Amino acid sequence: MSATISKTIKYNPKTDKLITVACGCFWGTDHIYKKHLGDKIIDAKVGYANGDESKNDQVDSVSYKRVKQGDTNFAEALQIAYNPNTIKLKELVDFFFRIHDPTTVNFQGPDQGTQYRSGLFAHSDEDLKELELLKKEWQPKWGNKIVTQVEPIHNFYDAEEYHQLYLTKNPEGYACPTHYVRDI
Repeated sequence: MSATISKTIKYNPKTDKLITVACGCFWGTDHIYKKHLGDKIIDAKVGYANGDESKNDQVDSVSYKRVKQGDTNFAEALQIAYNPNTIKLKELVDFFFRIHDPTTVNFQGPDQGTQYRSGLFAHSDEDLKELELLKKEWQPKWGNKIVTQVEPIHNFYDAEEYHQLYLTKNPEGYACPTHYVRDI
């Protein structure tokens, strides 16, 4: 059975909120969010979001090996737990639009496939409305070419443990060259 929340994320549903973002390789996404906003977020986990579970070989698991084949429609994603009294959804989304190219369909840099698409996955109807407004607000800054998917979170599976904090554990590891903070 699928879930929409990471099984391992530190999160208090009474005080905290969630946002799931996809902007290319999840190693770089995780690393840049934690480097620049880590003191403001509660926790974050990399995983696979909003894919086609019928393409999965196992009932309760989605794997990197399966997702990288490119036919599951799962996005490499980062699920972020945050307290809205500490950081607002707008700040997290503004950062999202500054750290990748949201105008490319299914790729970032050399990484290609639906798993590398740009997406904002909302965990509430209220957040979905705000995400849609924020995307519209950002459109002119990217020449009105943003293709980021904005939709409710449908499913989320934690990535394997070796993917969590990958670039912290492997500083010389691969980092997508499109993950940097832009002056927009």
